[in-house]
Amino acid sequence: MGMAASQARYLGLTARKTNVEYEGQQVNQARTALANQSANLFNQLLALEVPTAPSTSDFTTVQYSYEDGVYAETITDMHELIEDPDGYNYLVTHYHWADVFTGIQNKLRNPQVKLEETISTNTLTRNPDPDAQTEDGPGLNEVDGVYYVDGNQVYEYPQTEDEEALHPDLQNAYNKLAASGESQTPPVEFNKEDLSYYRDDDGVYHFLNTADVTGGAADIDDYTIDASIPGSVGNHELYQYDPTDKMLAAAYEQICKDWPDEAIASADVEDIYCWDDGDKTYFATKEDLYNSYMSPIDPQYPTENQDKLIFYEAQDVKTKIERTEKAMIEIDGSGRWTSINFEDSSAVYPLHTETITDEAAYQDAMNQYTYDMESYEKQIQDINAQTEIIQQEDRTLELRLRQLDTEQDALQTEMEAVKKVIEKNIESTFKTFE
Repeated sequence: MGMAASQARYLGLTARKTNVEYEGQQVNQARTALANQSANLFNQLLALEVPTAPSTSDFTTVQYSYEDGVYAETITDMHELIEDPDGYNYLVTHYHWADVFTGIQNKLRNPQVKLEETISTNTLTRNPDPDAQTEDGPGLNEVDGVYYVDGNQVYEYPQTEDEEALHPDLQNAYNKLAASGESQTPPVEFNKEDLSYYRDDDGVYHFLNTADVTGGAADIDDYTIDASIPGSVGNHELYQYDPTDKMLAAAYEQICKDWPDEAIASADVEDIYCWDDGDKTYFATKEDLYNSYMSPIDPQYPTENQDKLIFYEAQDVKTKIERTEKAMIEIDGSGRWTSINFEDSSAVYPLHTETITDEAAYQDAMNQYTYDMESYEKQIQDINAQTEIIQQEDRTLELRLRQLDTEQDALQTEMEAVKKVIEKNIESTFKTFE
């Protein structure tokens, strides 16, 4: 019975030792994987390129310039000419800044365009031939005491408030007529009791003097309200462009020259409107003004949330004027340029030399360096953090491996002790002779 127990104990210890050895192999494999990860991180670290701070010398150049009596010219490029037939030795690019009268296009947000309601006056001619008068005849016709204008019957304006109230559209048209008359210079008074009216095929009301209609006048004034004339942009009053105004004409011509494909260049002169704001004059077409006026979604607020208005102005704009031409350049013994003579001029200009640093480019490079340095340091920190995690995991695995080694030594010692017990049991049980 003791031998069987010892054998079972020995087998259990053997199995446990085998398991410890297997676990030790797993730990070693895990440490090998960590070592590979650590090597990869180290290779990444070696591959990182340390940013280099920019030097001002990289952005510093020698610049030549001269003065021709009007402008300060700066030379930006020069190429040496070999055996030029005209004897010039360099092809030189130079520039200066000058104020150039330029047409400018702008867009005004929510321009608050308003239309001005004014009186339009046309002349009606009475048909002089009674035999040719019909209801749809031209001009003012009379048929059995009823008057017609181009087929539209003429009515007397309502003489009482109750009758007038039955025709609100007519009343609104009359109120606009009266208001427009009062705004004329000198004011024009329209009395209801003196008026007749008719409505044309487009639904527009026309007003006539009743005495002229019934009194047989040959020519009769026909009044309508024209609400399509632009009145103002915001708080600025509009006025029609006057081509006889030299300053306006110069500005308008420059705008058309610089914007030949826009509507302002092809619009009729009478459809161009202007407004003044301080010492500036702006131009816009009647069509663009009308489009902005018609754009609000809510008719109760006609001057709010209007579409952008396209408008123009002409002003002096500082412009870079650049030319490239042949030149004869004198060079001193030190290699410095001393004077220049261009192909289209007999003048010889002394050259000024100065060292120019492109501060903007240098600052951009410095900003890029700062960004690259921060990015580099961030990568270093990330690699160090990952390395620290790997090292911590490796220390944990190393500690576990030592524990397994200690456990294996203990198992080995115990197995040897059990083995000796088994050997003694065998000897005492099965040995027959001494």
